[in-house]
Amino acid sequence: MRRGTGSRHARGWVGGALLALGAVCCLALPLVDGSTAKTVLVALGFGLGGSYAAVAATSVAELSPPSRSGGTLDVMNAVVTAAGLAAPAVVGALVDARGSDGYQSTVVLSGLLLAVGAAASFWLVDPARDIARLSA
Repeated sequence: MRRGTGSRHARGWVGGALLALGAVCCLALPLVDGSTAKTVLVALGFGLGGSYAAVAATSVAELSPPSRSGGTLDVMNAVVTAAGLAAPAVVGALVDARGSDGYQSTVVLSGLLLAVGAAASFWLVDPARDIARLSA
């Protein structure tokens, strides 16, 4: 952004690209053989997807008034952390239903969710628009 790139591009498009790459890695899991290839895809898929946390935090900090940035970041972390409560139940249900194939199903499901998140990031993240709307 110091070089003149807009916030929408720096946050929405870069973040969306990270999520999309993570989605590709997760969705490719059923297509490869061998534990090494599967391990690399899972690590890259979840690593790239998790890197969006930095984009999300800077976006929230940009949108919130300085006097409320701590509270808004806390709310964002609470919402994100709530997924950690649901994930074990979903993984457990898939493993119970599909046996060991349930683990692969959870990675594919994660890939689909990453793809949805990437699309949302590309189309919905527009800090300048949101700041204008919040200021009105």
